[in-house]
Amino acid sequence: MTDPADHLLYAADVRKTYRDGDVHAVNGVTLGVRDGESVAITGPSGCGKSTLLNLLGALDRPDAGEVYFRGEPLSGRRDLDRFRARQVGFVFQSFFLLPTLTARENVQVPMFEGPRLSARERARKADGLLELVGMGGRSGHRPSQLSVGERQRVALARALANDPVLLLADEPTGNLDSANAAKVLDLLTQLRKERNLALLVVTHSPDVAERADRVVRMRDGRVVDDGTRPA
Repeated sequence: MTDPADHLLYAADVRKTYRDGDVHAVNGVTLGVRDGESVAITGPSGCGKSTLLNLLGALDRPDAGEVYFRGEPLSGRRDLDRFRARQVGFVFQSFFLLPTLTARENVQVPMFEGPRLSARERARKADGLLELVGMGGRSGHRPSQLSVGERQRVALARALANDPVLLLADEPTGNLDSANAAKVLDLLTQLRKERNLALLVVTHSPDVAERADRVVRMRDGRVVDDGTRPA
């Protein structure tokens, strides 16, 4: 039997249903992710990929089963907001940047749930992260003043605001053209290696999947191939 403590993140027989139990969005998934590992989750639309990502990131709770982080069950935690803010970075297809805030201010938003920093320290850290993703010269711009590719890079900088150990990305290149998609993929690869991040990415893109250490394939709410190979 697999020990959840052997993984950074481990889902044990997790299930999520909707419409009074008629729709099995996630149906008995068991999946582990180790420190520093890159995992791509693929499958047809509606197979449960994004629902599974939400369960793994504690954005939603499973109806059955358990998600463990460093061997500890998330269901027993009362500080899930703080857990998400300090341990997990999220990158979404639609960016979810706040339109009235500048890039620098958007990156600082998660910091209010992280370790206590002064206003000057938050601004300095945000500027450093924007430089890291090639957006240092655009820190004072609002989302409407940025291109789609630039917005995704700001969203990536925001995901790194509290130095997470796990990065969850839901179709991070879905709204990007091929040139910008390649830049974001290069950034994700670079940041994962430099920061020893575990990366779990939901994608339809073969280009994204081929960069992962392991590709997990889903169908009808189940994992049909977890990407591992017999020794």
